[in-house]
Amino acid sequence: MDTISSKSNVNKSNIPTFGEDVEVELPTNEHPLIIRAKSNLNSIEWGRKYKNQLNDCLTIYGAILIRGFNIGNAEGFNDLFSTVSGDPIKYENRTSPREQVYNNVYTSTNHPKHQQIHMHTENSYSLVYNRIIAFFCLVPPLEGGETPIADERKLLNSLKQETLEKFNQKKIQYLRNSSPGIGLDWRTIYQTDDKKVVNQYLESNEFEYSWVDSDHLRVKWTLSAFQKHPLTNQNLWFNHMYFGLKCHYNPLVLEYFNEENLPFATYYGDGSEIEESVIQEFRDFYSQNSIVFKWEKNDFLMLDNMMFSHGRNPFKGERKILTAMSQPVDFH
Repeated sequence: MDTISSKSNVNKSNIPTFGEDVEVELPTNEHPLIIRAKSNLNSIEWGRKYKNQLNDCLTIYGAILIRGFNIGNAEGFNDLFSTVSGDPIKYENRTSPREQVYNNVYTSTNHPKHQQIHMHTENSYSLVYNRIIAFFCLVPPLEGGETPIADERKLLNSLKQETLEKFNQKKIQYLRNSSPGIGLDWRTIYQTDDKKVVNQYLESNEFEYSWVDSDHLRVKWTLSAFQKHPLTNQNLWFNHMYFGLKCHYNPLVLEYFNEENLPFATYYGDGSEIEESVIQEFRDFYSQNSIVFKWEKNDFLMLDNMMFSHGRNPFKGERKILTAMSQPVDFH
């Protein structure tokens, strides 16, 4: 029989069973829903058997940490992810430097270890985004390197009504500069060497763009701050605004670059600055509501990418976290 433990007020009767030798820990402020193997279970067979229950739980809780299975490596991660969430999709329209390690499994990010990656929902700046994202711990960091997660449904409820109304009215503008040696180059972002293909993509989607020089591409586009969840029909806060704020840049970077040349930046849809008081609402929420847990080898973290944001803390030592994404959705 499953063992269920709880430090939360979630109704235990809502938790499906996941078979013998599996322990379920209900979510708390310190960790998401945990499904822990207590014996040497075959992860693929288990995932195939309990796929529907896992996806039902993900739709309710938004985040699941699968722990204690001997997943082993990138291939094992790919196989379990494919079994539970469908085939992983290619990482396109990129913002993060990543290495493809197996099929469509990538390193989570190659950003320097001293840098913090601020909270975001994956690909929420893009016209096609993934509903599901998962992370797999191949090598846990010596110190730090956690992947904070936060429930964006709670964020939506925490924001002031005037803030929500302003973003609903103005939307969000994205600015991206692609140039050699600064952030990602346009070939990496758009996964092509053909400028005509890039131009066609940008023009067909009515993005404003200019080739500043032969290898410097500047693009601006505007998207809604909200999206409806395709399964629950909930209206959710879903965008890359917080990730792209100028205040997150090192001051030396802001001194070096003209604002229009920043690698990635976000504004209100009319191009105006987002006020400090509004930014503070997000800082307060994430500082008070982020769930931060220590990675263990073979951890498999599943997120509904529309319900939960994630980030990365700085770290010491080696750290190897892999990622995969699935279930593409068109931005509306």
